[in-house]
Amino acid sequence: MNAWMLIMVITGVLLLVLAFFGFKQSKKMAAIREKHPGYPKGHWQEKGMGVGVAIGTGIGVAMGKIAIGVAIGVAIGAAIGAAWEKKHKDEIRPITDEERAIKKESMIYTIAILFVGFLAFFLTYFLNR
Repeated sequence: MNAWMLIMVITGVLLLVLAFFGFKQSKKMAAIREKHPGYPKGHWQEKGMGVGVAIGTGIGVAMGKIAIGVAIGVAIGAAIGAAWEKKHKDEIRPITDEERAIKKESMIYTIAILFVGFLAFFLTYFLNR
């Protein structure tokens, strides 16, 4: 089998798994938000970090040094997240046990997907040597 085809198949499978997982998690979070209005503590900080990393990656690509750009993005994201947390302080509530379980499950899925991705990379790398 052509190495590029193998990469595409593995990437496609990983994307399908991620889409299924994301749909499942969003359904769970919607049910939690119905029971507990507002946002859990740290929600806006996480959103800000995501925006900051995206901005930093763009900066890093423009500079030709992606790692430095991501580091700058983390700093920008921390500032954005802190500002958003302060702006929405009336809507913030403590995190529930269900949300902690969802975060733990998300971390396990993320680690598993990264492991499979690294395994696919190394397999294709060594198959093409």
